[in-house]
Amino acid sequence: MTRLKTRIAELIGAVGPIPISEYMALCLFDPQDGYYTTREPFGAAGDFVTAPEISQMFGELVAIWLYQAWLGIGRPTPVAIAE
Repeated sequence: MTRLKTRIAELIGAVGPIPISEYMALCLFDPQDGYYTTREPFGAAGDFVTAPEISQMFGELVAIWLYQAWLGIGRPTPVAIAE
């Protein structure tokens, strides 16, 4: 059992059920053992890789979809695109 798992089990044993928001906050942001505080989760060595890190194809496909959607609504100008 990890240190964090032990601490969470002890907390639940002491106070009873805890909200999922508290559980997730402990798992992700605990200063000693939280996921985001003990490692770098992003990038090539991390657990998360975003599409632009792999290929520009995702951006190109989004652009094609946006263009087709713009044509489909009658090519209004100006047009605002928000990320």
